[in-house]
Amino acid sequence: MKDYKIDIEQTRKGNVGSSDAKMLQQICELGYVPESAKKRMAIIKGLCENDNITNSAMRYGDFIELQIFECLKAKDSRWQSNPCIISKEYKRKNCGVLDHIDYMLQDDENKTLILGEAKATRYNFSQTRSEYIHQLYHHYLLGRELAKNLGGYRLKVVLFHYCTIGIDVENDFNFDPSRLTVRTIHLPSRIPYNLDKAMNIVDEYLENLDMYVEDDEIESKYLPAKVKEEFETITNILTEIKEREKKVDDFKQKLYAFMLEKNVKSIKNDAWSITRVDSSESVQFDSKRFLDEYMDKHPIKAKKLLRTYEKRVKRKGYAVIKLVDKTK
Repeated sequence: MKDYKIDIEQTRKGNVGSSDAKMLQQICELGYVPESAKKRMAIIKGLCENDNITNSAMRYGDFIELQIFECLKAKDSRWQSNPCIISKEYKRKNCGVLDHIDYMLQDDENKTLILGEAKATRYNFSQTRSEYIHQLYHHYLLGRELAKNLGGYRLKVVLFHYCTIGIDVENDFNFDPSRLTVRTIHLPSRIPYNLDKAMNIVDEYLENLDMYVEDDEIESKYLPAKVKEEFETITNILTEIKEREKKVDDFKQKLYAFMLEKNVKSIKNDAWSITRVDSSESVQFDSKRFLDEYMDKHPIKAKKLLRTYEKRVKRKGYAVIKLVDKTK
């Protein structure tokens, strides 16, 4: 069986799938995209990367899924593992809809399409069905569309439940057929999963989505294209200014040395004037040192003094642009 996980990860950009079914149902019920779904929307739009999270339970689930497929394949070679069903009915301008079903059998002789979902859980069969019902609904809708396009095939959605109670998913990678329950899921003709409405909301949200910020720091590649272009123009100008300022500073140092050597105080013409300013020493009051020492000797008086003479200064917010010194 090919490494289908890579294909699934690659299609998370630009598409929603069965793993998004519960989120899509929530969007449908709320009538808008909630905060909890905004990162997923940004992944779809390509504004951030998907977190490739894996753990022992997930790896064990992949193992069980493969073992079940090997059993199915041994009985009927027509079984497919993780084929991708692409929907035309639910696709929108800004987002496609697809389904990487665990198992599929297309029986052309009996005009039957069977879709299978595998779950390795500690729940019983009924609890597992309830927990993943929206994912099963998603399979049903896209399976129904495919069955119709095949020429009116009969559709069956099957849940393969593998009970993991008492199993060490870290180390016990064994397959016990007695733990497997296989049942056809009977769903109503009008299922309570309005994918059509959810996709309209998602499409509208994605239409104007051009930036996503998860924390207080982002990579420049995630900036909107226009902003990124303007920013790069400005940083190029700043780089040029910095280079020119260095040339000016170098020239001023050479000029000062020349004027000092020749004992020239100033140079003037109609357009500019240059004045030599010699080194000097000034006396200043070190207020910080005074307050630190006063605080050590008289902490109570010092705090009162600070409160008496404190002043609040409001400053406007601004952006600081720092250029990376590539010479280091």
